[in-house]
Amino acid sequence: MICDDNSVTGLISSTYPHIDHHQDDQYYLDHTILSGKNSDVEDINSEVLQKCPGEEKILQSADSVISDDGNPNGLALYPMEYLNSLGASSLPLAKLALKIGVPVMLLRNLDTTKGLCNGTRMIVTHISIRVLRCRIISGDGKFAGSIVLIPRINMDVSEDLPIPLCRRQFPV
Repeated sequence: MICDDNSVTGLISSTYPHIDHHQDDQYYLDHTILSGKNSDVEDINSEVLQKCPGEEKILQSADSVISDDGNPNGLALYPMEYLNSLGASSLPLAKLALKIGVPVMLLRNLDTTKGLCNGTRMIVTHISIRVLRCRIISGDGKFAGSIVLIPRINMDVSEDLPIPLCRRQFPV
């Protein structure tokens, strides 16, 4: 693929032509932008989401500090805004923006027997406060097309962060 423009907008336009129309599953399997930096991924995802039709929904995480004995505490020491600003490659965003019809990628192994593995690509078909309904589009033919429910889960991270953090969010 040739991108005539050195901007993120040019890259997106070259990779996802006509993304403002709902596309079939194969379209999203055939078109992917890879980046080695989370900050670039966030910028690209945000711009792609703005180009997709539909109502954007913001899903806020529930963040807490984990003490040495595994119990959440320390909220008085750390403002919620600070906890929400923390990020690591294995964590979803504290404020996750989604639309129905957009592609997402699973960040955790949830149920390998149902094809819900780290890296599984899906299309969001329904958004609620506690669960996402998605259609699997990647993997072998056994799981492609399957409708799955993705719950919010607790994800604990201590490495790569200044404090041990527990984030409850959709793992996409």
